[in-house]
Amino acid sequence: MIGVLLVLHGSKVSEWKEVAIKYADLLRKYFSVVEYGFIEFNEPNITDAAKKLIEKGVDTIVVVPLLFAAGTHFKRDIPKQLQSVSNKVKIIVADPIGVDQRVVEILKERVEKSLSS
Repeated sequence: MIGVLLVLHGSKVSEWKEVAIKYADLLRKYFSVVEYGFIEFNEPNITDAAKKLIEKGVDTIVVVPLLFAAGTHFKRDIPKQLQSVSNKVKIIVADPIGVDQRVVEILKERVEKSLSS
């Protein structure tokens, strides 16, 4: 069984957790087992979220970073936090969002909305 682990940076601002919950709920429309974890500041951390997926019986975890680029968190912190669970399941890390026309459309909408308000 496949589990999806949505990874967010995290923040001292509480809204980050609300964003994680809402994105996880949206992903559940496509994948039955979805959890979220934070690189820092918020709970659950990535390791605990991955363990929760394992407890639900997944044998493969697809890590989906809600990050725009492959920086230090992507290259170092995410793999480091998943080390303790990597021998129990297969872990696949998806690419960060990167440059994507669909994101540009959202940015365009934000600019237009800001100008009209």
